[in-house]
Amino acid sequence: MKVLLDKGFSGDLDGKQQETKYSLALDKADIINKNATSEDQSSVARKWRSAFDKSGFITPKFHANKVNIPILPQVIAKYPALGLSLKPYQITPQGRRLAQTSTTYEMQDTMLRALLAIQIDSDSTAGKFKPFVFTLQVMAKLREKKQERGVNEKELVLIGNVTDHSQASNVADEIIAYRTERDKISSKQNKLKFDAEYLSPLAKACGVKYESLATYTNPNFNYMLTTGLFSRQGKRLIFNEERMEVIDVILRTEPQLILDDVEYYYQLWNGYPLPTDNADVLIRSIKRIASKLDRSYTDEELPAEVPDLKLFLIRLQMEDDAIHEHSYAQEQSSDGNIEEIIQYLHVINGDHGKGEVFESAKGNAKFDMPTYFEWTSWRAFLAIDGLVNAPDKARGFNVDQDLYPIGNAPGGRPDIVLEYKEFILVVEVTLTTTSRQEAAEAEPVRRHVAGIQAEHPGKPVYGLFLAKTIDNNTAEMFRVGLWYDKDAPYFVNIVPMTLAQFIHVMQDFQEIRFDNTKVERLVEKCLIPRNATVGLWKHEIAHTVDAYRYN
Repeated sequence: MKVLLDKGFSGDLDGKQQETKYSLALDKADIINKNATSEDQSSVARKWRSAFDKSGFITPKFHANKVNIPILPQVIAKYPALGLSLKPYQITPQGRRLAQTSTTYEMQDTMLRALLAIQIDSDSTAGKFKPFVFTLQVMAKLREKKQERGVNEKELVLIGNVTDHSQASNVADEIIAYRTERDKISSKQNKLKFDAEYLSPLAKACGVKYESLATYTNPNFNYMLTTGLFSRQGKRLIFNEERMEVIDVILRTEPQLILDDVEYYYQLWNGYPLPTDNADVLIRSIKRIASKLDRSYTDEELPAEVPDLKLFLIRLQMEDDAIHEHSYAQEQSSDGNIEEIIQYLHVINGDHGKGEVFESAKGNAKFDMPTYFEWTSWRAFLAIDGLVNAPDKARGFNVDQDLYPIGNAPGGRPDIVLEYKEFILVVEVTLTTTSRQEAAEAEPVRRHVAGIQAEHPGKPVYGLFLAKTIDNNTAEMFRVGLWYDKDAPYFVNIVPMTLAQFIHVMQDFQEIRFDNTKVERLVEKCLIPRNATVGLWKHEIAHTVDAYRYN
């Protein structure tokens, strides 16, 4: 969405030429990893555009043969403050809000407004149906029926096959029956066979092949997570206990179905009302989090206006999050977390693997590899520990309430900045390859390292560039190591390392729990032969990583 707004595609995303340009812009921003040899570069843009359209972040392209009177002119006439024109695919106030979010809570607020607003046609007596609200209703019924397990992607198929809010309890019963039968099966292969036999008819009814279900259920799974109302339970989603006040209000007041199309699109595009727009709900949330932080506030001590209450709540949430993240950072050095980090790195590197940890990592990362590359690298260095800066200051990307990543680091700042007692390490990661890597990465990586170097003149600053493969032209820029701020030269120390080599480093760490001083020494040793040609330098880095002794 930020690319759409910043690169001038708002209201100008119609036609194959513009779709292709948008696809390439997404690729350049490292949001997707586009196959440059693909015949149709525009297809991925149409998928993103469709998702934005359905979510109310851009206006759709209304076709005259589908509606008697075009909706867009009617909405513009009644609500001119929206600032929309008659152009299709123009960014809406909701879309602008999403593109400009700077915190996790702003993003969650925007996504929740979008998902709560979305309604589709239904054969029920109501005539309309809210898929997201229905999912909440089914999960609430499962909770009432003493089901401790959350819902997984396959169970979302059972939920998504119904468009009648009165059927929530029946769908919950069907999920329980599905689980009961599946739990009787022992082997993984037989469970997969059972899933295929059970769910194939439902997939067919939805007009998709069973093998393609993940293409539809995984985005829905991830959309749900972006609202902040859910937490992960392995591969399942459960209600986030920290947001139960909001969930309870939604369940009491929804679905509020809008039968007038003009009003519906206004709410979808402008922002659907939330329970957190209500002072009483905000005050209850504030008091609950304050209690966790061993504080208490009377109503008189709290702000009177809703915007001020929201800011007060966000400050408390961020304070609570910082405590949670500090504990999370300390936990990364456990045997289980180190193994998980290595398996994520294998997944991102395209390696073959097996086992529950590998499959779980693959399921989480496959739809957003660039973001998970940043997140996994951050976790790896949290495991090595010794940070002077706080864990949240070390990362350039946002995380959700479960400390999973939400979007990669924005342009203009490093992916990861690790400040230790004796040195600073700037880590940049990318999935770009070949000559595109040099064009996309060499300049910003050197600029970021030089910027950190200028901020910390009293400490050595190193850069570590991680990629699946290292292009020679990229490595050459780092080998020379010069960056100019106007006429002032900076000599920057950046080591290009393949992901396979970094996996080797983490496997060594798994066996020998070395500290960050050994990382500094490894980087220094890799820098020693940089005066050689690029090919020889890359070879020496590989040899150094392979032969380095941490004890």
